[in-house]
Amino acid sequence: MAQSRGAAPAGWEARILAQLEQREVRVATVAKVIQSYTRLAGKVGEFANHSRDAEARSREVQGEHERLLTSYGRNGGGVGAGGGRGMSLAQQRIADLERDIEGLKEERTLLYRTQGTNAQRLLDLSDKMRDTDERLRQQELEIMDAHEALRRSNAKIDDLRATLKEKDGTIQILQDEMSALQLEIVQIEDRGRRLQSENDDLVKRWMQKMNAEAEKINTVTEELELIKRKSAALSPRMGPAVFEDDQFFGAQPPLTGVSAQHGASLAPRNAVGKIDARMEEVHSIAISSSGELLAVGGQSTTVKVFDAETGEGVFSLTGCLKAVNHVEISTDNTMLLAASSDHTARIWRLDTGRHL
Repeated sequence: MAQSRGAAPAGWEARILAQLEQREVRVATVAKVIQSYTRLAGKVGEFANHSRDAEARSREVQGEHERLLTSYGRNGGGVGAGGGRGMSLAQQRIADLERDIEGLKEERTLLYRTQGTNAQRLLDLSDKMRDTDERLRQQELEIMDAHEALRRSNAKIDDLRATLKEKDGTIQILQDEMSALQLEIVQIEDRGRRLQSENDDLVKRWMQKMNAEAEKINTVTEELELIKRKSAALSPRMGPAVFEDDQFFGAQPPLTGVSAQHGASLAPRNAVGKIDARMEEVHSIAISSSGELLAVGGQSTTVKVFDAETGEGVFSLTGCLKAVNHVEISTDNTMLLAASSDHTARIWRLDTGRHL
């Protein structure tokens, strides 16, 4: 069978085409066998007619032979020269008839033999025809099975096409979602850069504030030293000034300048306690306005809150992804703010330790 489509057939299509071609070849062979069978049947019929003609002719010759014998007996064998000539002609005729009879018998025997041979060939052809018919039936069943398999394959192909169409839709949805996520990532990166800028600005302002406070503390320290020297030179009736545990007790002269502005607060010179924050580096500390809580931030990603009097841990606040650069406690002692190297600023409640 010729391939109608330009593309090469699939495996199952090629097998079906090959089976159909083989079937056509076998059908053509069977057709030739049937034609040969028909010709042999015709020849057998001709031989049968010829045999019947030969038998009829043999019967005619035998009847003529019998008539001659009967005629010869009635004439008494013939007399004289005339009788001899009649006898000679009759014998010659009888001999010719007997030869014809023998020839007809041989021809009949040959016809019977040919008829038997043809009959055997017909039987063989019949057996071959039955085998061929059986094979054709088997091939037809195989072709029907192949058609059924083809139908199932087409159904599977249709199902696969539907599945592929559904997958294509899903892929399109995922691509749309991925585009939306990429846009959101870009927005998050922009927000992260803004937060980093704000964080850098916050750290810068904090450093400025710390430097200003350090300058104030240095100024207060210098004034303290000056007050100590002046108190040593005061009149004995005021009594000596006593400094104990970095606190100033005794009569104090009125403060002027910066000391008057900052009150009587003095900078300590010796540590009165130690709190182990268990960090490699401490970057920032903050104490509540009530003096009860102390917050510590550093190289660790955890902000730790301690009791300022006992040094015991109160909260370990998590959420930062990198080191903590600065911590600050609100004036009402309810919130804690931490700025981290992960470009974020996080807030916790100090009453529950919960991240906001």
